[in-house]
Amino acid sequence: MSVEEAPCACVVVAMRTALRRRWRAAENAGRPLRRTLAQATRLITQITNGRGSQKTLDGLERLCPELALLDAEAADALSGSLARAHDEWLCHAVDGTCSAGVCFLPNVAPCRAACPADIDIPGFLAHIGAGDYGEALRLIGEDNPLPHSCGLVCPAPCESACVRGATGSALFIRPLKAVVAEQCCTVPSPRRSPSGKRVAVVGSGPSGLTIAYYLAMRGHRVEVFEAREKAGGMMRYGIPSYRLPAHVLDAEIAHITRAGVTIHTGAEIRSLGALREKGFEATYLALGLQLSRRAGILGEELPFVHGALDFLASVAAGKNPRVGPRVVVIGGGNSAVDAAMTALRQGARHVSMVYRGRRKEMRASPHEIALAVAEGVEILELWTPDRVLPDNRVIFTRSPKATEAERRGGEALTLKVDHVLAAVGQQAALDCLAGSRVEVKGGFIVADPVTGATAEPGVYAGGDIAHGASTVVAAVQAGKAAADAIHEYLTGETAAPQAEAVPAPLVEVDAIQRSVRLRPTMPERNARERTAGYHTIELGLGEADAKREASRCLRCDVCIGCGLCELVCSEVGAEALRMDEAAGGRMVFTDFTRPATSCIGCGACAAVCPTGAIKVESDTSTRTTSITGTVVCRQPMLTCESCGEYYVTAAQFDRVRDTLPNGENMRHLCPDCSRREHVAALQRADEGRLLALMGR
Repeated sequence: MSVEEAPCACVVVAMRTALRRRWRAAENAGRPLRRTLAQATRLITQITNGRGSQKTLDGLERLCPELALLDAEAADALSGSLARAHDEWLCHAVDGTCSAGVCFLPNVAPCRAACPADIDIPGFLAHIGAGDYGEALRLIGEDNPLPHSCGLVCPAPCESACVRGATGSALFIRPLKAVVAEQCCTVPSPRRSPSGKRVAVVGSGPSGLTIAYYLAMRGHRVEVFEAREKAGGMMRYGIPSYRLPAHVLDAEIAHITRAGVTIHTGAEIRSLGALREKGFEATYLALGLQLSRRAGILGEELPFVHGALDFLASVAAGKNPRVGPRVVVIGGGNSAVDAAMTALRQGARHVSMVYRGRRKEMRASPHEIALAVAEGVEILELWTPDRVLPDNRVIFTRSPKATEAERRGGEALTLKVDHVLAAVGQQAALDCLAGSRVEVKGGFIVADPVTGATAEPGVYAGGDIAHGASTVVAAVQAGKAAADAIHEYLTGETAAPQAEAVPAPLVEVDAIQRSVRLRPTMPERNARERTAGYHTIELGLGEADAKREASRCLRCDVCIGCGLCELVCSEVGAEALRMDEAAGGRMVFTDFTRPATSCIGCGACAAVCPTGAIKVESDTSTRTTSITGTVVCRQPMLTCESCGEYYVTAAQFDRVRDTLPNGENMRHLCPDCSRREHVAALQRADEGRLLALMGR
């Protein structure tokens, strides 16, 4: 074994990983080797967790000779690393520093780390499991004022990061937000006293609504100016109502206005100077990218060629544009998929999506693409639009990405169409910036990527207009971050460092339910039924399904996945705990039923757990072991033959007895009584020796 077998920038982590793999491979090895590998790996893990010391290093060095008798290769690797990288090991163990920057990082649940809005996902899932939807909504609302909308349209990067995906299905987090919003309409919004400061927000998409809400929460007077007839931005005019119903969006906007935000619709802002003249001390530009970008091909000005976003906005505005029966959609993003599926609802009988790359390269969500295909949308890969002809023909040429074999099928494709919907990009109207110092580059406003500050003092920008077309939740994050910056600009108050969150209470979950590896299937309307109108495709999870799914959460906000418990359990010989390795080397429990037949109730796992995720508690005659809220083992306890108190489980007594020479003679004595009897025996021996001396 060598460190190279576990590549990592940090030599300590590399050795920890290599030894853990060696230990795991020695599943059927003899007890001495298994115990020694587990002990060495545990000591290194304690170092990388920030719980090491010089004593820990000394212990590792003392283990090397013992390990050499059992596994010379592993011992050579460990002793060699300790010698070659002595200073690095010392820095880790004594100073708590890692030159590679790998160790000693904050332990954030992977799902939360992946969420652009930084929602406490394990926390709100715990509240769902406990049936407390009000607290779940309050927790989500701290970081996202649009929980229901995001629960329907978010691409859920949190699910991709969920450690459950290592051995089964990731938690179905996205629809659980929607369930919370459905079960509990709103929660009171605690507001500060009025600050006297006025802020203008231009645009009412997710970024604009978010910043308006959080600034209002801080006591500022916020007014939103929306050029269109209704608020919502791309959520209303770019996302079809079968994905995000208007009544859901209306309810969330109403919640934001109840927080003190004023929204002016049909109010186009023609210059930033006009806002300053009205007394606004800061302005946030949330203009979005609501216009279709031209495809740049011959014939795109023909009357049957439309921008996909323009088409979607026309439908959302109630203008009922009819298309078809033959429609071609050019593009492979979410707007292209939305346009294709909407076309079927607006009269088209045959819709083809033509994309320059392969289906797997499309920017659209794979799930959304699958929905479109199920409804009958045809996907034509590896074709680039060349020109549109007045006789309703569209000419495509083979994409440069096509292979030679694919090119043999032809270098040109001609499609007869009634309408063309181009979804090749988005842009914004930026006329209101004329005369200001706000910079524009490539059609986007130049703004600080964190604060949103522009070159014009007091003017900020965020969301798609600053960062490019993205998701609703990314726009929420931009608005939330800019709210901190504008508040500081207006008041001089810097955002207080975020206090370490107190994890939500653990929820008792049955071990069998906690071990379920697959998530529920989202019920959906069948393809034929849904293309007849704009009813939502997803029918949503029921409350019972939501609670069961929330109970699968492994509580990564409490258990940091270090694996110390599994290693020490192996050291004592119980082998009751088994964890699987997820991304980044994080260890996760997936089988909560194994300890029921293997745990000895010794408490070693709880003793080494750095976060208290494991509890071993005794209640009169029973000892209970629980992992992040799930009881994994209950065992009866034995009584001390001297004092009659319960003190040990039968399994632990048997384990200790079997490891001792002459263990069959071990008596049932609690530690206190054993010590007293030992002292009494010593005293009797001393008295005997004294009498013997006196007898001489």
